Amino acid sequence: MKSLTHRIDRPRPGQLGRATIERCDRKRILPMRRFLLCLTLMATAVAGAAAARPRDVWLVGIPPWARANVFHDPSPSDYLDMFSPDAPWEKSARQLRVFQTTGALINRESDETLQRVFADLKRRHIALAIGGGLLTGVGASGQFECGRGVEGFSAAGSTRVLAERIKKNGGDLAYIVLDEPLWYGHHVSSANACQWSPEYLARQILGQLKQVREIFPAVKVGDVEPIAAPPPQPTDWNDQVVAWTRTWRQVTGEPFVFVRADVVWKGPWRQELPALKRKLHAEGLTYSLIYDGGGLGRTETDPIWTQEAAQRFHAIEADPQMAPDQAVIQTWVRWPSHMLPETQPGTLTNLLLQYLSLPTPEYGRGDGEH
Repeated sequence: MKSLTHRIDRPRPGQLGRATIERCDRKRILPMRRFLLCLTLMATAVAGAAAARPRDVWLVGIPPWARANVFHDPSPSDYLDMFSPDAPWEKSARQLRVFQTTGALINRESDETLQRVFADLKRRHIALAIGGGLLTGVGASGQFECGRGVEGFSAAGSTRVLAERIKKNGGDLAYIVLDEPLWYGHHVSSANACQWSPEYLARQILGQLKQVREIFPAVKVGDVEPIAAPPPQPTDWNDQVVAWTRTWRQVTGEPFVFVRADVVWKGPWRQELPALKRKLHAEGLTYSLIYDGGGLGRTETDPIWTQEAAQRFHAIEADPQMAPDQAVIQTWVRWPSHMLPETQPGTLTNLLLQYLSLPTPEYGRGDGEH
């Protein structure tokens, strides 16, 4: 998917040697001097390509309608200010691969606003993703049975409605991100919970996905699940997640393009994440991880929340056993209150820029899809 990943037209690693040798051949230099020069040129080219390797990084903020109506935040939102040519997040936007949003943007903003958002994402070569639930609560009987008020569930056909609005306004939907279907559709036992089998979950999601693919045939699907939660999360939860990815592949005929860890930071994440990474890689799957703040029960502010998130990605990225293939800078709470500018500590784009400023290690970084 060239449009999602390219930033500068660079030779692929396999082309570096040929290009350098041709340059050396054109220079009629004495053999030993030519040999040494070629070694220097090839080392420089390889080092430059490694340093330029793009990160697979996503950004997810809170759309204005949700900030005002869910979090009852009266302060003006600068979320939509991001989508103009002179918006002050140029450095981080240049390296961002995917921007993820929800129905709070797609359903609540005007056509004119959506057209501006989608046009700006295309101009910046940033792909569009939507996150949400594709479970409907309709049981095998064909009647509504459960799921009312449960996260990960939505009305039948609602994701198709989002896709239609995106298409109408010039957007190109690249990814659908499932909202923890195994956890909320199979495991949770609270009021209105369905506790369906993984096979039934996959079939129901596939039915909704087919509707979206009538509009966007190439849309890809990734899954998010909570990781490192205390009981009642089962001790073999990582194994259940991996088994779910196999069920999905068997039912749909395709793999998830990533499995994303929504880390419960109070839990034993230092033990769980390395195990999850190993198991996902053994299945040929991309290991994705959300970096956020909060979750510790303390009073939050914009600086505190973003500092917590930064501390987490510094710790995880330094450990090859935990570092993800795909990183997601995300908030679904009221902090931070501002997206912009990227130069101001405490904003979401500043947090993104901090992450992008980390050195890129040789481990844990693929092309975004295994």
